[in-house]
Amino acid sequence: MNGHGSDADSNPDETPDYYQPISSSGDDDSSSDSDPIDHQQNSPSNLRHLPLPLPNGYLGDNGIASLSLQDAADHKSSEEEDDDDGDAGEEQEEERAREASNSAMLKAFREDESRRNAPLRSEDAVRVMEAMRGVSFGGSAPDWAQRVPEDQWIEQLRRLRRPPRSTD
Repeated sequence: MNGHGSDADSNPDETPDYYQPISSSGDDDSSSDSDPIDHQQNSPSNLRHLPLPLPNGYLGDNGIASLSLQDAADHKSSEEEDDDDGDAGEEQEEERAREASNSAMLKAFREDESRRNAPLRSEDAVRVMEAMRGVSFGGSAPDWAQRVPEDQWIEQLRRLRRPPRSTD
């Protein structure tokens, strides 16, 4: 194996006494990997990289000599606290937006309902009646249409819409 090929390119009869990782092919020109102090400064604080001697005398600097889980746990818990604060703030903001939206919808529904229930002014009622003269609805007319004069239809419709009075 020449160190620049993959493991599949190697001949089993020429297997060296040590493992040479595939990713180490670019080590000749990298200056940061040759200095273990620089390598330690560029790595996360919870990993301690130290050069490991190989059986053939070469130094392999891609191993992890020690791992401090406490540093990682402290770092992770502080990140989680920051995330919790951010999540709580986002949730509160979403809740406020949801409440504002619901409030606006309720207000619009109330205003619409009050407009629908408001009595028509006499001028508006006349306009509606004039506009409806040419309109015909399919089906049969209500049974009271023949008995009630046309100018009293609006009052008849109002009476029909009123809730029945209880006679207790």
